[in-house]
Amino acid sequence: MYRVCSRLIFCRTVLVQRVFYSKRVKQRQQLRDNVDCHVTSDYSWSGKQVYAFGFAATGALGIKPAVLPKESGNTNRFHAVGYPVKLSSFCKNHSPLAAACGYGFTLYICKNKTSDYGVYGCGLNSDGQLGQLSCIEGQLDTGEPVYAVPVPTLVPLPLSQTDSADLKPTHIACGRAHSLVGLCSLTSSSVPPIVFGLGNNAFGQCGREIIEGEVFDPKSCVVSRIVLPKEIRGFKQLCCGQDHSLLLSTDGVVYSAGLGSDGQTGLGHLGVTDRFSPVRGSICDLFVEQIASRGDTVLALTRCGRLFAWGNNEYGQIWTVNDNLQVSEPVELPLDKCSVPSEIRGQLTQVSIRRPSSIACAGSMCSLVDEQGHVFVWGFGCLGLGPKVNHAPVPTLIPPGLFSNASPGTFHRLISVTSGLHHFVVRNADGLLWAWGAPRGGLHCLGLGSGLAATSERQTYPMPLSVPAEVVDVACGVDHTILLAKSLA
Repeated sequence: MYRVCSRLIFCRTVLVQRVFYSKRVKQRQQLRDNVDCHVTSDYSWSGKQVYAFGFAATGALGIKPAVLPKESGNTNRFHAVGYPVKLSSFCKNHSPLAAACGYGFTLYICKNKTSDYGVYGCGLNSDGQLGQLSCIEGQLDTGEPVYAVPVPTLVPLPLSQTDSADLKPTHIACGRAHSLVGLCSLTSSSVPPIVFGLGNNAFGQCGREIIEGEVFDPKSCVVSRIVLPKEIRGFKQLCCGQDHSLLLSTDGVVYSAGLGSDGQTGLGHLGVTDRFSPVRGSICDLFVEQIASRGDTVLALTRCGRLFAWGNNEYGQIWTVNDNLQVSEPVELPLDKCSVPSEIRGQLTQVSIRRPSSIACAGSMCSLVDEQGHVFVWGFGCLGLGPKVNHAPVPTLIPPGLFSNASPGTFHRLISVTSGLHHFVVRNADGLLWAWGAPRGGLHCLGLGSGLAATSERQTYPMPLSVPAEVVDVACGVDHTILLAKSLA
């Protein structure tokens, strides 16, 4: 039921006014800018800008005209936005601090004018992944009802008065039809954290007991407080694959729950788990710094720079294991093995993977950015290595020349990579972006322009995005992308 979101019958394409960057806009941005602390990071950034692009009819972009049904008399309907559009009305009263994208829905952590923190959501809510919010009801061409929240709306969380005073939302993650919201104390480390699970729990991905025959919809949805293992004193990252969930504690331990049919829970079996349990295997005694999963494969990066993987291996994502399509425990990926495209092999004779700084794991392909700013990809799909290459058995370097103004080893180098299910977006230290891939819903979620999205189904090498702001964070869904940015002024 999830792959047909792009076929909502009440939508059609119209033109959306393009964002222009002028001196007057620059002056208005400068007046609006303030300073907010990103609650999940150790840096602060000025401004409060959100840009969105991709498939819009689900409401994931927070653009209301795209979701209104025919009966409302809406004459300004459109189904997708192919370039970054600023969500000015939302940012007028809220300062977005973090964003997460699911399959047709989006979550934000925001601070409002009274300095209160809250979680806001928009987009598909058919399984209650946004909580008990008022929805617009639509219909797929199959006759199945669809519930959507057209604009970012405050998601109510069942907090006591004491918890509301002590805890603030700090982490969010979105899967195929479920969400995780984490709350921590910003003032005291002795206050235990809380994680809420929302949406579909058919496989235990919300960290609560599986109830046979349970109905998931906005009216009967359950926002459950997850019972965490007692040893978890804090967490640094929440991550959702399609139907599994991951939690990275401040002690560097990975916990998982949900569907494990491909080994994606890393618990040594292929069953389902409805309680968060520590991942087994070779990472048990290592401090994990970062995890990534968008589909059914998981990557984990340790503090000492070692890379591990588990889960789905149908396309050679876990290249050290050739005979197993499902890997149920972490396996180390040796970073001394890498490849350089033959076209540039003569120019780059001594390229090797330095310490990874960022990792991303799409549906059938993976990527990493090392400390020098080189981008490596492997697996199967539209890898960014040109139209003739759709499989890389080991990490393969994307030619650095494709990332203009982001030379490796300089202050302008690439520093992070983010993935959707079938595409990647990389960011450099100056907040510039490049995107590539072959998203099933079209190229709108790459943000490279409506013309490209209308004429092509694949972007086989990195292309720069045009964003009139400095991007500080990127969140990718299956068919939409959200950017958090600050003013260039």
